[in-house]
Amino acid sequence: MSHLSSTTDVGALYGHSFDANQMGPVLPTPPLHRELSDADVRGAKSVVADYLRDLGLTDPDFIASESKRIVNESLAAIAEDPKTNGKRLRKMAIRLTVKKLAKWVHAIEVEHGAEGTPNPPGVIGAHLPELLSLHPQGLVDESLPERFVASAQTKRKPVVPPPVPKGMTKQKLPLLPRWGKQLAEVLGLCQASHKKSDNIASEGGEQPCSFRSCFNVTRGLLAFLTLLTTATAAAVYWETVSATGIFQYPLVGMFVLLFFWIAFSFWTATMGLASILMSKKQKKVIPVDDPEYLTGLPRSAILMPIYNEDTASVMANLKAVALSLKSIGAADKFDLFVLSDTTNPDVWLEEERAWAKLVIDLPEHCRVYYRHRAKNTSRKAGNIADFCQRWGDHYPYMTVLDADSVMSGETLVEMVRRMENDPQIGILQVPPTPVNRQSFFARTQQFAAQVYGRVFLEGFALWSECDGNYWGHNAIIRIKPFMEHCDLPVLPGNGPLGGEILSHDFVEAALMRRAGWKICLAHDLQGSYEECPTTMLDYAQRDQRWCQGNMQHMGLLLADGFHPTSRLHLSMGVMSYLASPLWLVFLTLSLVAAYLGGDAAAAGINPWLAGGLFAATMGMLLIPKAYGLFALMLRPLPQDSPQIRQRAWLGVLLETGVAILIAPIMMLLHSQFVLATLRGKKVKWNAQQRDDVGVSLTDAFMMHWAHTLVGVTATAILCFTAPTFLLWLSPVLVGLVFSVPLSMLLGSLEIGKKMKGQGLLLINEEVEAPEVLKVQRAALAKSSREKQAGPKGDLFEMVLLDPAYLVLHLGILRTSEREIPIFRDQLMAIQAVVKRDGLHALPPKIRFQVQNNRYAMEQLHIQLRSQRKPKSPLAYRS
Repeated sequence: MSHLSSTTDVGALYGHSFDANQMGPVLPTPPLHRELSDADVRGAKSVVADYLRDLGLTDPDFIASESKRIVNESLAAIAEDPKTNGKRLRKMAIRLTVKKLAKWVHAIEVEHGAEGTPNPPGVIGAHLPELLSLHPQGLVDESLPERFVASAQTKRKPVVPPPVPKGMTKQKLPLLPRWGKQLAEVLGLCQASHKKSDNIASEGGEQPCSFRSCFNVTRGLLAFLTLLTTATAAAVYWETVSATGIFQYPLVGMFVLLFFWIAFSFWTATMGLASILMSKKQKKVIPVDDPEYLTGLPRSAILMPIYNEDTASVMANLKAVALSLKSIGAADKFDLFVLSDTTNPDVWLEEERAWAKLVIDLPEHCRVYYRHRAKNTSRKAGNIADFCQRWGDHYPYMTVLDADSVMSGETLVEMVRRMENDPQIGILQVPPTPVNRQSFFARTQQFAAQVYGRVFLEGFALWSECDGNYWGHNAIIRIKPFMEHCDLPVLPGNGPLGGEILSHDFVEAALMRRAGWKICLAHDLQGSYEECPTTMLDYAQRDQRWCQGNMQHMGLLLADGFHPTSRLHLSMGVMSYLASPLWLVFLTLSLVAAYLGGDAAAAGINPWLAGGLFAATMGMLLIPKAYGLFALMLRPLPQDSPQIRQRAWLGVLLETGVAILIAPIMMLLHSQFVLATLRGKKVKWNAQQRDDVGVSLTDAFMMHWAHTLVGVTATAILCFTAPTFLLWLSPVLVGLVFSVPLSMLLGSLEIGKKMKGQGLLLINEEVEAPEVLKVQRAALAKSSREKQAGPKGDLFEMVLLDPAYLVLHLGILRTSEREIPIFRDQLMAIQAVVKRDGLHALPPKIRFQVQNNRYAMEQLHIQLRSQRKPKSPLAYRS
């Protein structure tokens, strides 16, 4: 028996066995090899006794007798080995001890009950010392008493549910619509296809619609106002630059494209404010104390995909969600899954230990499962697809969270209820509220999302209706259609614009809508939270990843069968980044015209028209911020605190000033990201920085020196060539020139806390925190205290030395069913390196491979424990 909780004799894979030699009855005093001394035998007994004490055994008489028994068996096993020495005796003694432990563990972790019914794969892990101390005789006896096994199995924690394998349907996604393909065939640009196109299945009850059929009054009004405003502004701008010669046409063309999105956003917010002020209806929500509150709700899954994240934060979030569900009696309606794609071997081991502690701390009905993938194929989309393929058949719905997401139990229950009440909904997105950050920059983001976000969300929900979008987290998904329609295709060509789809959420929503399912926004639901980047540097790094993913969507804008609103969502994602280089080119052309003309009049620019158009453009950008303030004052939500409303106008002014200053910096950064993507430069999707950290002068300078240089150079050029433009471009130039100190100022935690003390940029969750956030913060604080007081050291060394920790790791690894193979020669080389240079000599990649192989872990465990210097027995009494 090998790898502790497994019945597989993996030693046979290498053509040999590490079991004891079968010599018949063990002699009371076996013959000693001539090279072994009494000191060697005593040393072996001490090593075994040390191991038994680490297993949790406390009876000194039992430890002494069992140590002697195991050493005697080891002597018999190696009696005829000509190379026998003290080291080999100790290694064999530890090997036999591990074998006895494996037999004991397997009796408890067995995956079939007394009647052959399957049990979820589980581990005892942290309960090992406690259980062994209750029945140490089990290490000696041939079998454990059934009563003890039944009692011990109550301590057994399921790692994952029993798998029900089921494949997802791979999607075919022609990048041209049918009419586009037909046109290309007519023009001879592609080979004619004689196969009839398959109609898109629509279990949701709707068929993909045309532009005409999906048009309604709301969308028509929004389109009319957007086009009218854009056309008017374009006509004014045409007259403004009428004398610029060859610059007129490109300037007007880019102005129309850029102004269209400004107008679209402005009228969306305007319609949102009108809806807030005019709407009187409230959705009926069943109160928690209603006897029918949970009646008829199916069991659903809550997924938290993680990738090298801060373990303490992840587990605190999960604990808050689980306890919130428990508080309303809904814990048995949800199963929580930690879906780890972690590649850092230390973080992985920390996750396992933290998960084991979490499942012990949580009440009985709270189920939290843990799964780690050896290979993170297709990133987050592949992580969720792996869940669907293994356990998707267990659940009708899955709620997807991010590592920094927290959702209240009431919100989760209401999401399931809405899915049950409307069987046409494929995805229901709940807008998350940014919380928990204290830096100056993060506070501006949190304040803006809470005050301005309401009018934009209301307007978005008004025109998108149930042709909405999916943001990748804090949303509930109907699993069956997701598996049938949302297995992402691979784009033609190489990355970054080809290959695997990176920003999967928009595309999954488009595929689901293409199949006829509704994509809805639950903009009225509260209790959905996330965390935002704390500095401009972190914000830019996140945007760089998103930019590459969104730029891929350019190739999907004409994909066959997509709903018109899905194409609009994709184009909005593209323009959110493509607008920056367009603005940069637009401003550069304007400066070139000014440089060639010498001043505004000579450049053919009408100053009165330019001033009016500039004011109108800035107004359309800034007025929606006032909308948010009006909505807060005139139609506050029940959770809106009077303390927030008192100084909200000061917060709006402060946030607006910061937004104006950082806008040109983000314009240059986004332009850099877009150009890098178009050049074929791939971005590594590493874990996000989610802690409140400041910005050093070195980091700020390395990030912004080019922005400062651009700002200083542009200012100098304008001073000598077109000084009248300095006033117009001052909002752009000031932020660039002072980008380094600005970045440090915004990243300051101290300034952010002082603003909180003055009541500036406050959000409701800071005035009166919801219970789920209180639990989350308390759990995080407790985890931090325990980490400070807990044992220090290398986790890889700890798991290889601590038998209980090893039992936990191997038990979890057994449930993954995806071990990384290690061949005998490779394992021997690894053992030689460890023996010569220690565990720290193994590079992270090799450590990760070893941690993914139960046999390798067990052999290194035996090697290290046999070499370990035993502690004094007195050390175990403290």
